[in-house]
Amino acid sequence: MAVPANQCTVPRATAHLSQEYRTPAWEQRKLGELFEESDERASDREILSVSVANGIYPASESDRETNPGASLANYKIVHFGDVVYNSMRMWQGAVDASRYDGIVSPAYVVTRPNSEVYARFFARLLRQPMLLKQYQQVSQGNSKDTQVLKFDDFASIGISMPASENEQRQIGAFFDRLDSLITLHQRKYCGVASWMLGVALVRLGSESDGAFGEMKHVLR
Repeated sequence: MAVPANQCTVPRATAHLSQEYRTPAWEQRKLGELFEESDERASDREILSVSVANGIYPASESDRETNPGASLANYKIVHFGDVVYNSMRMWQGAVDASRYDGIVSPAYVVTRPNSEVYARFFARLLRQPMLLKQYQQVSQGNSKDTQVLKFDDFASIGISMPASENEQRQIGAFFDRLDSLITLHQRKYCGVASWMLGVALVRLGSESDGAFGEMKHVLR
Protein backbone atom coordinates (compact mmCIF):
# COMPACT_ATOMS: atom_id res chain seq x y z
CA MET A 1 0.00 0.00 0.00
CA ALA A 2 1.39 3.43 -0.91
CA VAL A 3 2.31 5.78 1.92
CA PRO A 4 0.72 9.26 1.69
CA ALA A 5 3.18 11.91 0.55
CA ASN A 6 2.66 14.03 3.65
CA GLN A 7 3.29 11.15 6.07
CA CYS A 8 6.72 10.89 7.72
CA THR A 9 7.63 7.20 7.87
CA VAL A 10 9.89 5.39 10.33
CA PRO A 11 13.55 5.93 9.29
CA ARG A 12 15.21 2.86 7.76
CA ALA A 13 17.86 2.93 10.46
CA THR A 14 15.16 2.08 13.02
CA ALA A 15 13.08 -0.25 10.87
CA HIS A 16 14.45 -3.31 12.70
CA LEU A 17 13.33 -2.00 16.11
CA SER A 18 10.11 -2.99 17.79
CA GLN A 19 7.21 -0.55 17.59
CA GLU A 20 7.85 0.50 21.20
CA TYR A 21 11.23 2.02 20.30
CA ARG A 22 10.47 3.54 16.93
CA THR A 23 10.20 7.30 16.49
CA PRO A 24 6.49 8.16 16.26
CA ALA A 25 5.40 9.47 12.86
CA TRP A 26 5.15 13.21 12.26
CA GLU A 27 3.35 14.71 9.32
CA GLN A 28 3.18 17.94 7.37
CA ARG A 29 -0.16 19.77 7.54
CA LYS A 30 -1.63 23.17 6.79
CA LEU A 31 -3.06 25.02 9.78
CA GLY A 32 -6.25 25.52 7.79
CA GLU A 33 -6.74 21.73 7.79
CA LEU A 34 -6.64 21.68 11.59
CA PHE A 35 -8.43 24.87 12.64
CA GLU A 36 -11.51 26.79 11.57
CA GLU A 37 -12.24 30.39 12.44
CA SER A 38 -15.04 31.01 14.93
CA ASP A 39 -17.01 34.25 14.89
CA GLU A 40 -19.62 33.76 17.62
CA ARG A 41 -20.44 37.00 19.43
CA ALA A 42 -21.63 37.78 22.97
CA SER A 43 -21.36 40.47 25.63
CA ASP A 44 -22.35 38.73 28.86
CA ARG A 45 -19.29 36.58 29.57
CA GLU A 46 -15.94 37.03 31.27
CA ILE A 47 -13.50 39.16 29.29
CA LEU A 48 -10.23 37.42 28.43
CA SER A 49 -6.91 38.86 27.29
CA VAL A 50 -4.11 37.34 25.20
CA SER A 51 -0.52 38.41 25.80
CA VAL A 52 2.92 37.28 24.71
CA ALA A 53 4.08 36.73 28.29
CA ASN A 54 0.96 35.25 29.92
CA GLY A 55 -1.06 33.65 27.13
CA ILE A 56 -4.83 33.73 27.73
CA TYR A 57 -6.01 34.93 31.13
CA PRO A 58 -9.03 36.74 32.65
CA ALA A 59 -8.73 40.47 32.02
CA SER A 60 -9.84 41.05 35.62
CA GLU A 61 -6.43 39.75 36.73
CA SER A 62 -4.66 42.50 34.80
CA ASP A 63 -3.61 45.87 36.19
CA ARG A 64 -4.84 47.54 33.00
CA GLU A 65 -8.26 49.15 32.63
CA THR A 66 -10.68 46.63 31.11
CA ASN A 67 -13.89 48.58 30.51
CA PRO A 68 -14.59 48.48 26.76
CA GLY A 69 -17.97 50.21 27.07
CA ALA A 70 -20.49 49.81 24.26
CA SER A 71 -18.04 47.94 22.03
CA LEU A 72 -18.44 44.88 24.26
CA ALA A 73 -21.34 43.77 22.04
CA ASN A 74 -18.85 42.87 19.29
CA TYR A 75 -16.67 40.64 21.44
CA LYS A 76 -15.98 37.09 20.27
CA ILE A 77 -16.89 33.98 22.25
CA VAL A 78 -14.05 31.72 23.40
CA HIS A 79 -14.63 28.16 24.56
CA PHE A 80 -12.22 26.08 26.60
CA GLY A 81 -9.70 24.58 24.17
CA ASP A 82 -10.04 27.24 21.48
CA VAL A 83 -6.76 28.60 20.14
CA VAL A 84 -6.82 32.41 20.15
CA TYR A 85 -4.27 34.87 18.82
CA ASN A 86 -3.81 38.61 18.74
CA SER A 87 -3.91 39.40 15.03
CA MET A 88 -1.60 42.42 15.50
CA ARG A 89 0.92 40.68 17.76
CA MET A 90 0.98 37.13 16.41
CA TRP A 91 4.50 37.65 15.07
CA GLN A 92 5.58 38.17 18.70
CA GLY A 93 3.88 34.99 19.92
CA ALA A 94 0.60 36.36 21.32
CA VAL A 95 -1.27 33.06 20.98
CA ASP A 96 -2.53 30.42 23.40
CA ALA A 97 -4.99 27.58 23.90
CA SER A 98 -7.68 28.82 26.25
CA ARG A 99 -8.27 27.26 29.66
CA TYR A 100 -11.31 29.50 30.09
CA ASP A 101 -14.73 30.21 28.63
CA GLY A 102 -15.25 33.88 27.93
CA ILE A 103 -15.05 36.62 25.31
CA VAL A 104 -12.19 38.48 23.65
CA SER A 105 -11.72 41.71 21.71
CA PRO A 106 -12.65 41.66 18.00
CA ALA A 107 -8.95 42.32 17.36
CA TYR A 108 -8.28 38.70 18.32
CA VAL A 109 -8.80 35.71 16.04
CA VAL A 110 -10.60 32.73 17.61
CA THR A 111 -9.90 29.35 16.03
CA ARG A 112 -11.53 26.04 16.85
CA PRO A 113 -9.37 22.90 16.52
CA ASN A 114 -10.67 19.71 14.97
CA SER A 115 -10.50 16.25 16.53
CA GLU A 116 -6.91 15.69 15.36
CA VAL A 117 -5.61 18.51 17.52
CA TYR A 118 -4.64 18.60 21.19
CA ALA A 119 -4.81 22.31 21.87
CA ARG A 120 -2.16 22.53 24.62
CA PHE A 121 0.44 21.06 22.25
CA PHE A 122 -0.40 23.69 19.66
CA ALA A 123 -0.17 26.41 22.30
CA ARG A 124 3.58 25.59 22.29
CA LEU A 125 4.04 24.79 18.63
CA LEU A 126 2.50 28.03 17.40
CA ARG A 127 5.02 30.09 19.39
CA GLN A 128 8.09 28.50 17.83
CA PRO A 129 10.58 31.05 16.34
CA MET A 130 10.38 29.55 12.85
CA LEU A 131 6.61 30.07 12.81
CA LEU A 132 6.86 33.60 14.24
CA LYS A 133 8.95 34.51 11.20
CA GLN A 134 6.34 33.03 8.88
CA TYR A 135 3.55 35.01 10.59
CA GLN A 136 5.50 38.19 9.98
CA GLN A 137 6.08 37.29 6.33
CA VAL A 138 2.40 36.65 5.55
CA SER A 139 0.91 39.38 7.77
CA GLN A 140 -0.65 42.33 5.99
CA GLY A 141 0.70 45.81 6.73
CA ASN A 142 3.62 48.11 6.02
CA SER A 143 5.32 47.97 9.41
CA LYS A 144 5.46 45.77 12.49
CA ASP A 145 3.11 48.11 14.32
CA THR A 146 0.44 47.84 11.64
CA GLN A 147 0.79 44.21 10.55
CA VAL A 148 -2.30 42.02 10.87
CA LEU A 149 -2.40 38.24 10.50
CA LYS A 150 -5.79 37.31 9.08
CA PHE A 151 -7.12 33.80 9.47
CA ASP A 152 -6.79 32.96 5.77
CA ASP A 153 -3.07 33.75 5.92
CA PHE A 154 -2.72 31.83 9.18
CA ALA A 155 -4.47 28.87 7.54
CA SER A 156 -1.99 28.82 4.65
CA ILE A 157 1.01 28.11 6.89
CA GLY A 158 2.44 24.59 6.93
CA ILE A 159 3.58 22.89 10.14
CA SER A 160 5.05 19.57 11.21
CA MET A 161 3.06 17.74 13.92
CA PRO A 162 2.79 14.32 15.57
CA ALA A 163 0.26 12.17 13.74
CA SER A 164 -0.79 10.74 17.10
CA GLU A 165 -3.07 12.90 19.24
CA ASN A 166 -1.79 11.00 22.26
CA GLU A 167 1.77 12.11 21.52
CA GLN A 168 0.59 15.70 21.20
CA ARG A 169 -1.08 15.32 24.61
CA GLN A 170 2.09 13.97 26.22
CA ILE A 171 4.26 16.76 24.81
CA GLY A 172 1.76 19.45 25.79
CA ALA A 173 1.39 18.06 29.33
CA PHE A 174 5.18 17.90 29.74
CA PHE A 175 5.66 21.57 28.89
CA ASP A 176 2.69 22.62 31.04
CA ARG A 177 4.32 20.88 34.02
CA LEU A 178 7.64 22.49 33.16
CA ASP A 179 6.02 25.94 33.11
CA SER A 180 4.44 25.29 36.51
CA LEU A 181 7.81 24.34 37.99
CA ILE A 182 9.49 27.41 36.51
CA THR A 183 6.77 29.69 37.92
CA LEU A 184 7.05 28.03 41.35
CA HIS A 185 10.83 28.49 41.46
CA GLN A 186 10.55 32.09 40.28
CA ARG A 187 8.18 32.86 43.14
CA LYS A 188 10.51 31.21 45.63
CA TYR A 189 13.47 33.12 44.20
CA CYS A 190 11.64 36.46 44.39
CA GLY A 191 10.66 35.77 48.00
CA VAL A 192 14.20 34.85 49.04
CA ALA A 193 15.67 37.82 47.14
CA SER A 194 13.29 40.24 48.87
CA TRP A 195 14.13 38.79 52.28
CA MET A 196 17.88 39.02 51.61
CA LEU A 197 17.52 42.63 50.45
CA GLY A 198 15.62 43.51 53.61
CA VAL A 199 18.29 41.90 55.82
CA ALA A 200 21.07 43.73 53.96
CA LEU A 201 19.35 47.11 54.34
CA VAL A 202 18.73 46.58 58.06
CA ARG A 203 22.38 45.65 58.63
CA LEU A 204 23.64 48.63 56.65
CA GLY A 205 21.24 50.85 58.52
CA SER A 206 22.65 49.72 61.86
CA GLU A 207 26.04 51.00 60.75
CA SER A 208 24.91 54.36 59.41
CA ASP A 209 22.50 57.15 60.27
CA GLY A 210 22.10 58.06 56.59
CA ALA A 211 19.61 56.88 54.00
CA PHE A 212 20.00 53.22 54.95
CA GLY A 213 19.22 54.10 58.53
CA GLU A 214 15.94 55.60 57.36
CA MET A 215 15.23 52.48 55.31
CA LYS A 216 15.76 50.37 58.43
CA HIS A 217 12.96 52.17 60.23
CA VAL A 218 10.65 51.78 57.25
CA LEU A 219 11.35 48.02 57.10
CA ARG A 220 10.55 47.69 60.80
